[in-house]
Amino acid sequence: MPVNTQVINQRQLAWQVGSLLIGGGLLSIQHDLIRIMHMDTWFVYLLPTVYILFIAYVFTQLSMRLPGKHLFEINFILFGRWFGMLANMVLLIHLWFILVRDLRMLGKFIGTLLLPNTPEEMLVLLLVVMLMFYGRTSAEVISRVNDLFFPVFFALMLMLPFLLSNEMSFRLLQPILTTPPKQLGYAGLLSIGWYGDIIIVGAFLHMIWNSRQIHSALRHGSLLATALLSLLLLMEVAVLGPNIPGNLIYPDYSLVQHIQITDFLDRMDLFILSVWFPIIVDKIIFIYLAFLIGITSLIRQRDYTLINSPVSLFLLLTTLLAFTSTPEVFSFGNYSSPVLVLGYQPAMLAALLLRMRRFPKRNPESHADGSPGNKQGHGRDGMSKGRNRHPGKQFGARLGAISGRTWLRAGNVLLVLGFVFVGAGLIFSRDYALIGKLAGFGYALVLALLLFVTHMEMRKAKDLAARSSPNSAQPS
Repeated sequence: MPVNTQVINQRQLAWQVGSLLIGGGLLSIQHDLIRIMHMDTWFVYLLPTVYILFIAYVFTQLSMRLPGKHLFEINFILFGRWFGMLANMVLLIHLWFILVRDLRMLGKFIGTLLLPNTPEEMLVLLLVVMLMFYGRTSAEVISRVNDLFFPVFFALMLMLPFLLSNEMSFRLLQPILTTPPKQLGYAGLLSIGWYGDIIIVGAFLHMIWNSRQIHSALRHGSLLATALLSLLLLMEVAVLGPNIPGNLIYPDYSLVQHIQITDFLDRMDLFILSVWFPIIVDKIIFIYLAFLIGITSLIRQRDYTLINSPVSLFLLLTTLLAFTSTPEVFSFGNYSSPVLVLGYQPAMLAALLLRMRRFPKRNPESHADGSPGNKQGHGRDGMSKGRNRHPGKQFGARLGAISGRTWLRAGNVLLVLGFVFVGAGLIFSRDYALIGKLAGFGYALVLALLLFVTHMEMRKAKDLAARSSPNSAQPS
C-alpha cells in the first residue's frame, strides 16, 4: 500500500504513545529515579506529563492549520527551505541518538539476563535485521502488532499488586512526600529526557484523521504511561524497599521475579517478559520508521522503503561503535537525554507556535462542539433516555451527553489537583504524617480518574469526527 495512504486511528495512536513512553522507562531510568527520590519516587512523572500535554497542544494546532502534513514537512513550510532543513536535521540527529541508545540498551538487557553467552554484536545485528524487515512496512502494521500486546501488558501491570500482595509492605512507602522538593524537580527533569521521545509522533501526524483525535490520543496515551510507570515504581519500593532498587541494574525485572504463585509457578517473570519484550521492540521500530520518514522528507518524498537497507546498516555500524562499556550506555541514556531534549525541543515548539499563526485553522471539527445543546445529539440522548429505563443505561447516556470540551476541562482540573496534592504533601507532611498519606492517596485517585476522563475524551473526539465527516469511514 502506498505510504501516503496509510491510516492509524486514535486508539492505536494512544496505545502506541503508551508503548513509546513505557518502553523507554523500563530498562535503565528507574534505578536512578529511586536513587534520587527513594520512597517518593512514584511522584516523579507528574512534571514530564505536563510537558507531554504541551507537545500534544502544539501538534494539535499544527494539524488544524496544516492537515495532511507531518512534522518534517511542516518545518519546511513554516521555516523555509534552509531553516526547515536545519530543524529537520536537529530532529534526525536526536532520533539517531535515541535509536543508538535503545538498540544498545536492549542488547545489554538480553545479553545480561537472557543470553549471557551470546556476543552482543550478534544480538544488535538481529535487532537491526528486525528493523530492516519492519522498515519495508508502515506505521499501520506496527500499530496493529501493538494492538495485540499492549492490552495484555496493561492488564498484567494492573495485576501486579495482586500477584505481589504477599511480598508488599506499605510501611516501606512511609513517610510519604518528605523528600525535598528540589530532588523531585531533579528527578522530573531526568525523566523528561525519556518523555521527550514523544516528539517522534510528529512524523505520523499525516496518518491521523483529525486534530481532536490527535490531541485526545496523545493525552490518553501519555497518562496511560504515567499511571503504569508510577505503579511500577510504587511496587518496587513497596516490595524491594527504598534503597535496594537504586542499586539494581534492572529493578523492574527483579520485581517480577518475586512473583510466586503456589510452589510450581515460580517463574512468572518469563511469561511477563514475553509480553514486556514486544512493547520495548515496538518502541524502537516506531522510532525507526519516524527516522526513515525524516530522511526521505529532505528530498521531498514519502516512500522510505528505498533507503531502508542502507539506513539500517548505518545504525548497526554506529550502534556497535558508539559505546565501549555498559556504564557509558546507561550514563548516555539517563543523563544525556534531558540535555538533548531541553536543548532544542522547547525552542522549536515555541517557534512552531509563533510561525503557525499565519495559517488559518482548516479542520471543520475544530469549531464544532459536541455539547448536549447540539440538537441532533440532544435528540439522540433524549430518545435513549426515554427508551432505556435501566439505571446503568441511563448513567451511560448521561456520560455520553457530556461534551468533549467538558471532559478536557475536567482532565485539566484533575491534573492541577494532582499538583495540589503533591504540593500540600511536600509542605505539610514533615510535620503531619497523615497529610502525606492523604496526599498520596489523592494523587493515586487523580491518576485513576485521569485515565477515565481522557478515555471519555477520546470517545467524544471519535464521535465528533464521525459526525463532522459522515462520508468518511473511520478505521477500525
